[in-house]
Amino acid sequence: MSHLISVQLDALAGLLEELTVLGRQLGGEAELSSSTGRSLETALSGAVGVAAGEAGAEWSAVLTALAARTLAVAATLEQALAAYRAADAGIAERIGAGPRGRAAVAR
Repeated sequence: MSHLISVQLDALAGLLEELTVLGRQLGGEAELSSSTGRSLETALSGAVGVAAGEAGAEWSAVLTALAARTLAVAATLEQALAAYRAADAGIAERIGAGPRGRAAVAR
């Protein structure tokens, strides 16, 4: 049994943009965490410095993974949005001009 799926393309595009920005920001935060960890390891002596460096490196790894997965979801969403827009344009083309002579417009 097939079901009707309703997608608001503009809302989907907005979500795609937000996910892309978030993924890039997370990547930047990962770099900052790694750099800060190295700086703290250099600035602090002994075991405290080593622990701070390790914490920065581990947090950076977590943020890097999260950024990569966020951008992967965004890429998938981008492909879905393109497919939905193409399908919408195809339907509008098949419908053709309406009763008032205006062509349907894909949104």
